[in-house]
Amino acid sequence: MTTMITGGTGFIGSCLAKILIDEGETPVLYDIAPVQGPLSEHSGRFVFERGSLEHFPILMDCVERHAVDRIFHLGGMLSLPSENDPWKAFDANVVGTRNILEAARVRNMRQVIYGSTIATYSKDIPGDTIDDRTIQRPSSLYGITKTFGELLGRWYHRRFGLDFRGVRLPSIVGPGAKTAHMSIYNAWAIEYSIKGLPYTLNCEPETRCPALYYKDAALALNGLAAADPGRIRTRVYNIAGITPPFSARELVRAVEERIPGASLSFKPDAVVVELLRELGSLKISDACARTEWGWELSYPLAAMVDDFIEEFERHRSYFL
Repeated sequence: MTTMITGGTGFIGSCLAKILIDEGETPVLYDIAPVQGPLSEHSGRFVFERGSLEHFPILMDCVERHAVDRIFHLGGMLSLPSENDPWKAFDANVVGTRNILEAARVRNMRQVIYGSTIATYSKDIPGDTIDDRTIQRPSSLYGITKTFGELLGRWYHRRFGLDFRGVRLPSIVGPGAKTAHMSIYNAWAIEYSIKGLPYTLNCEPETRCPALYYKDAALALNGLAAADPGRIRTRVYNIAGITPPFSARELVRAVEERIPGASLSFKPDAVVVELLRELGSLKISDACARTEWGWELSYPLAAMVDDFIEEFERHRSYFL
């Protein structure tokens, strides 16, 4: 039995790959980007296959050669890149997800775990709390494509019996992030400060963006995959992240307390402010994940910043 991770050389994918390696697996990492960063230290304990999600024959060839029977589908384009190039985002996130699910059907795979996003929520939300049954009317193309992936996965589960499960992740924070997106300030405020560089946050000081440390994201995905099928009722689950959400100002203070001389300032970007405002004022409930498969947070704000700094310093040569 072989596990594939799409987006396997990326931020969360690399962390998840290390978890699987520690569990004795040799995962196949399917990505358009090469292996880099700390994952390189595990050379020989994973297989890297370069390929794009939208090319079904290449994807299927990889799946068949490695006898893949489980996929963690984390590949795709993020929020701001999707807004800037919507046609490419459609191919990566919509066509790519269809291809993953179809490959799973053809190979009769045991499981597909899908990395979705809380950006599937936006308009017409009643009340001030988002739970797993809240209406999904996203305003960003990224959120739209991820909603499609959720619905198509549910259909494959109903129509073909595929064990499809997913998590809606908030903003992911951790060292080495390269792709700009609307909440990247959560990571770069820490990373730039470690490097001794000034950084300007493109949000308002009181912005509260739901966020989750990348190690917690990987643990959530792996935990969901391991859960007893009999307990999986909701199928796609909210992950609230650090609760209550910390403000950008609180993040800055946490960084300044740990990194003397950190030079952080604010210059709000109107587009980013508007995209974040829709989610920042709402509470996210992940009660179903906690009840059905035992999800729990390991890294609150202080622990997240501390571990971020420790990880960066341990692998500094990869991040500079």
